[in-house]
Amino acid sequence: MKILKLLFSKILVVALLFVAQAALIYAAIAVLEVFPLFQLVSVVVALGVLLTVINKKEPPEFKIPWLVLLIFLPFFTVVTYLLFANAKMSRRDCRRITLIRERTQKFSDAHGCEPPVRSGGVDGYLAATALLPCHSGNRITYYDVGEKFWQALLEELEKAEKYIFMEYFIVHEGVMWDSIHEILARKAAAGVEVRLMYDDIGSVGAVKAGFCGRLKKEGINCRKFNPFRPVVSGVHNNRDHRKITVIDGRVGFTGGVNIGDEYINRNKRLGHWKDTAIKIEGSAVDNLLALFLQLFDMNAKAAECDYSKYFLPEHEKFDGGGYIHPFGDGPKPFYTEQIGENNFINLINAAKEYCYITTPYLIPDFNLTTALRNAALRGVDVRIITPHIPDKKTVFNITRSNYSFLLKTGVKIYEYTPGFMHAKMLIADDNLAFVGTINLDYRSLVHHYECGAVMCGAPCIAEIKEDFTATLARSQQMPAGFKLGKLKSLYAAIVNIFSPML
Repeated sequence: MKILKLLFSKILVVALLFVAQAALIYAAIAVLEVFPLFQLVSVVVALGVLLTVINKKEPPEFKIPWLVLLIFLPFFTVVTYLLFANAKMSRRDCRRITLIRERTQKFSDAHGCEPPVRSGGVDGYLAATALLPCHSGNRITYYDVGEKFWQALLEELEKAEKYIFMEYFIVHEGVMWDSIHEILARKAAAGVEVRLMYDDIGSVGAVKAGFCGRLKKEGINCRKFNPFRPVVSGVHNNRDHRKITVIDGRVGFTGGVNIGDEYINRNKRLGHWKDTAIKIEGSAVDNLLALFLQLFDMNAKAAECDYSKYFLPEHEKFDGGGYIHPFGDGPKPFYTEQIGENNFINLINAAKEYCYITTPYLIPDFNLTTALRNAALRGVDVRIITPHIPDKKTVFNITRSNYSFLLKTGVKIYEYTPGFMHAKMLIADDNLAFVGTINLDYRSLVHHYECGAVMCGAPCIAEIKEDFTATLARSQQMPAGFKLGKLKSLYAAIVNIFSPML
């Protein structure tokens, strides 16, 4: 498993580029005897890239590591930048996704409503940028652990009559997958349209060779998102981190839970796995359906499709459900805004009494850090729960290195002692809540395709707050004077500079 992770990581690519740089320099000096010319060309090209980086409309956190490397390792940095940081979607793919988005959006817009005033502009921003509407009259069910989500998912899958669409970052063969697979295969054999898309790199080592092909033979339209190919490309940086299930257009699921035994606590290598998810019934399912169809058909390079057969002409209405706004986020040019990060900032800024957050990784950029600190300084009770048992030690140390700066302004930070905190959640003032797939780190906020839902005035917000309070009771508060050891702090500080590139 460790070997596979290394082979599929950029660490190996970066190492190979270092070797290539050394070989080229040696050739220039020892064989071609044109080192001055080689050095001049490297510097000129590096200056061009440097000007490009400086003038890009990107956050400073993105620019700084590239500028540092361009100064000290110009040739290596130019090659790495062109391969990884400057990846662009082809014109054909741009046209395809624009067409799919336009054709699905008209259906999702059909049952939307005006954003509620009491959301403080949070829903208005999402409507303007994510290009999906807010909805009212839905029923939202909240699941405080993966086990409850799993059982609800199985129950709804059994009810499928027309189609089952599933999109997950990780599919890991085991108890959870076997129970889902049995239903999918049976439904496909009965004529139900079944589609499954999983992230190829996210699921590396989690499924056996030929997994996708075997499912296709069973009648399941299975796709790998951005299949890994032995070609160095920035496209491998953009992973599908979403978790979506849509059944017959009447019910949809999203949240932090992937398909794997650790998410339902059948595998406890990291202690108790704390996760959350929601089930949506009503018109807001259209948003999740649109997100699924857009990414699936873009990835499958599908021809024009009759999307009207997937969207319901009418949805059941539920009283007293408040508002819900499912939305998607992702890299440029698919999305022109950093919607996930700005949504967090808007929710934090809207809080007047309290703002409670759970996240597996706490690596916020300057804007997000400022929003958290400003909220605490104006008297908002800001509390954040992170894991106590890490899944990645380096990321865990970087997370902990960010505690001190936040603690000094009154932000309260806790670690979930029973195990790993994987839930991505935010609650503010008993009025607003977010549940989704977005972590508070650069990879989630910039590189990945993500999704989630903002709720306003929904009854389940009380359940989310109750769950947070119960989780807080099982977590240890980090002292105001918390600091990492000197060596760990130095290591985290260096790695943190380059986190936008990891």
